[in-house]
Amino acid sequence: MSQGTDNSNTPNLWDKRLFETDKELLGSPFYLDKISRIGKFLKNKKGKFLDVGLGMANLERWLLDRESQLKIYGVDFSPKAVLYAKKKLAGKFVVAKSQKLPFKKSYFDFAAMLDVLEHIPRGESKKALGEINRVLKKGGEFVVSVPLNEDLETMNRNRTNFNRHLRQYTVRILVRELQLAGFKVLKRDFIYAFRNFYFLKNLITKIFPNFRKPNLLILYVQKK
Repeated sequence: MSQGTDNSNTPNLWDKRLFETDKELLGSPFYLDKISRIGKFLKNKKGKFLDVGLGMANLERWLLDRESQLKIYGVDFSPKAVLYAKKKLAGKFVVAKSQKLPFKKSYFDFAAMLDVLEHIPRGESKKALGEINRVLKKGGEFVVSVPLNEDLETMNRNRTNFNRHLRQYTVRILVRELQLAGFKVLKRDFIYAFRNFYFLKNLITKIFPNFRKPNLLILYVQKK
């Protein structure tokens, strides 16, 4: 499987790109559905929650708007994103990479890493997942999402890989990486990026699973 090789994912790039794309994302039923599904999973839980790669903190805003009892922490390697979260939201937000989290062992009850792994080079993903396992308590739950069915080779060739994805995941690959990192899968969820009649077409996919290939995988897993 062809993977991206030019890792241009830098703090400077994402300082700019996160703010450029946020308005577009907040107008996307696909993106809002992702935030809502994961938010509903976390909303009524209690304990410490860590978002690795929090971006514009839209999940955190969703939770706080609904008076979640979670103690919210977030990291991102974009200093501007972290500063934005600190100004706008209640929680603890720090600049850090997923491969080296600045927290003690078994500190968190819950964690999330949404659309981040595809930006991490193959040799570093094991380290990132290992770090999340380290900072989670035994039995702690972790939500991870990655895009599916991208043609990364064509995107790179046509210079349309605007989000700088480095890896192309399948369900099997992600499940295997998580298992090797010490997690067991609790639930799988798929989202489809329809442009029109979004919720109606997603309902159709539940009735007819082969209607279209999914565009996003969400896995809910637990530390063994």
